[in-house]
Amino acid sequence: MFANQPGRRAIGRTAYPATSPAGRCSRRGVLRGAVGATVAVAVPAGLAGCGLLGGEPEPAPEPDPLAGLLAATLDLVGRYDAAMTTTAELGPLLTPVVATHRTHAEELSQLTGIALPGPTTTADPGGQPSAPGSAVPSGTATPGTGTSAPPVDRAAALTALRSAEEAAAAEAAAACHTAAADRAALLGSIAAARACHLEVLR
Repeated sequence: MFANQPGRRAIGRTAYPATSPAGRCSRRGVLRGAVGATVAVAVPAGLAGCGLLGGEPEPAPEPDPLAGLLAATLDLVGRYDAAMTTTAELGPLLTPVVATHRTHAEELSQLTGIALPGPTTTADPGGQPSAPGSAVPSGTATPGTGTSAPPVDRAAALTALRSAEEAAAAEAAAACHTAAADRAALLGSIAAARACHLEVLR
C-alpha cells in the first residue's frame, strides 16, 4: 500500500532511473571489465619476456688491439730462450734482454687482461730455472707460429735475433702511434727498449 504513495521508497529493492550509471552496470559487466584489464596488463609483459628469451645472442667481445703484440712478445721470448739453449755462450749477453721481454709480456697481460701461459721450471744453460718468479715461462711461443731452431754459430744466432728484434721494435712503435693515451706510455717504453736491444745484438 505504501509503494505507490508519494515520498515512499519500495521496501526490499531500490528503483533507479534507466539512465543512471548504477542502472547500466551489472555484475557480469564488472567481471568482464576486470578480466579485460588483467589481459591487457599480462600480454605486454608476456611479449617482453618472449623478446628477451628469443632475441639474438650477445655478440662476442672484440679482441684487444694489443693481443697480437703480446703474442709476438711471447714468441720473441721463445726465440731468445732457444738461442741460449743451443748457443750457451750467448747466455750472459742475452739474459738481460730476454728478462726485459718477459717483463713487457707481463705488463701487456695486465693491461689487456689476457692471461699468460703458466710458468714452468725449465732450466737454462747454467742449470738454474729461468726467470724465477716470472709469469712468462721459458721457451714460450705463440700457438701456430712455432720457433725454428736457431743456428748454433754465434754470429748467425745474433743475426737471426737481430732480425726478429727489428721487426718487434717496428711493431711496438706502430702500436704506440695508434694506441689510446693510457697505453701509449707503456708501448713507447717497449719500442725504446727494443731499439736498445738492437745495439746489444750487434
